[in-house]
Amino acid sequence: MSISFTNPRSGEEFPFGEAVEFEGTVEGPAVQVDLIADREFPLPTVTLRDGQWFVANRFQRSGERTIAARAFDGEGNEVANAETTIRVASPNFGALVPIPRNINRGVTRALHATMIQALGRPGELTPECSTVTSPRVRRLLTTTDVGPFRVTGLLPAVEAIRRIFDRVREREPDLFGQLGTAGMLCCRRIRTTPGRPPSRNFSNHSWGTAIDIKIRGALDPRGDGMTQLGLLMLHPFFNEERFFWGAGFSGSLEDSMHFEASNELVRDWREQGLLEA
Repeated sequence: MSISFTNPRSGEEFPFGEAVEFEGTVEGPAVQVDLIADREFPLPTVTLRDGQWFVANRFQRSGERTIAARAFDGEGNEVANAETTIRVASPNFGALVPIPRNINRGVTRALHATMIQALGRPGELTPECSTVTSPRVRRLLTTTDVGPFRVTGLLPAVEAIRRIFDRVREREPDLFGQLGTAGMLCCRRIRTTPGRPPSRNFSNHSWGTAIDIKIRGALDPRGDGMTQLGLLMLHPFFNEERFFWGAGFSGSLEDSMHFEASNELVRDWREQGLLEA
């Protein structure tokens, strides 16, 4: 009694997301063949016909993957097994992809009026980053390591971001290793498109409730209706913590590197007393 792989070759590499076809042979009275990835994840139902078996599968995690084939007789006894190893290449997290619809479910962008009511003016309304002068906001600021980098921001926002990256590290370790930031705290006015008058509103970075994310050291271009693949993968993690994704800003203001505490989240922080210092 024996089972073997005829495809793919051991050590063969496949692009992330591509369907991998597994094929093999089995000798003896086997009535069922199962495939298990990494001794933990069952692959789809294997077709067995005339001593030949085959199945196809897409892998959602990169790296070296060990695939075990197990043959069973009519009484459910394992009668043969074999293993092969393939490698799934890491995706290009910096590749530009279209921004999907129906993002930012359950959250809206944090309004300037909400921020002022919750935290007051953070400092001077300057075109570039300036010092936070509000004693109240300063007492709520913290600088800490959130996983892939250190940030300075409002305490409840930083705590939420640390939770986000803890989950990213666990579920998407390849992506986690390619994350960087263009900063969190930056007291300044909202940047407008060329030719338009300066905004009279503070950017939400002014209170340290927003963060800009780099993928592989690069920032996503603004206003092109596209986003880096890595940012698209991050969005559900931020949405889970009720952050608004800047990919939802309209037209030329689209800013998918930007994630900010949503209007609903800031109001909840205020009601819970988390913005008292």
